[in-house]
Amino acid sequence: MKQLHYLLFGLALFISTSCLNQGKLPKIPGVDGPKLNVQNGQIVLSVGLEKVDIAAGISLAIPKMQYSSATISPAQFGGTIIKVAFDPRDVESDHFRVVPAETLPDGRPFPFTMDGTLPALALNVPKLLDTTFYASNAVFGFFIPVSLPDGMDIPFDIPFRLRMNGKQIGIVSYIRTNHEGEGSGVVLMLTMKQIQDNPEFKTLLKHSKRYKSKVF
Repeated sequence: MKQLHYLLFGLALFISTSCLNQGKLPKIPGVDGPKLNVQNGQIVLSVGLEKVDIAAGISLAIPKMQYSSATISPAQFGGTIIKVAFDPRDVESDHFRVVPAETLPDGRPFPFTMDGTLPALALNVPKLLDTTFYASNAVFGFFIPVSLPDGMDIPFDIPFRLRMNGKQIGIVSYIRTNHEGEGSGVVLMLTMKQIQDNPEFKTLLKHSKRYKSKVF
């Protein structure tokens, strides 16, 4: 009976992971990804910056978040990888329920919200390529400053949906430069309600805690 239980559990895990489909995202010049994985109950968000080179990497805890962390590292074939391991438990406390309305780091509005703001704490981490994290019980994500490759100029924002198993769980957007020629970057934002309403994704998060070293 116990062996049958493990067999059925393993089959359920296989089915849930085999159905985990992010879909194809539009290509942002100079950016690889973002890619989404699940490991040990965390949502792992990875972005490759093809034209950014660093000599050494660093891994840090995200401020005010006990279980979540972020890492930057030189990529194997050039460029830099930033990887964010987000644990949904971190935004369940009262600290993340009453939050201000935040904009992009340079004060411009987010292009994918009605009023241009997000209900979140803005947490800037200069050591992680000056990344700004946005966290609340409604959203979690980050803005990475990114300059396009030489000779390329996109004078508009490019938002597109981040889907898992055909269901939206967030949004990604390239942010154009401001009138001073600065402030461009990539913003990735997860919507907590959309994650909670995605049963396959919730099941995978739960099962991944049983296989802590496996990346789904």
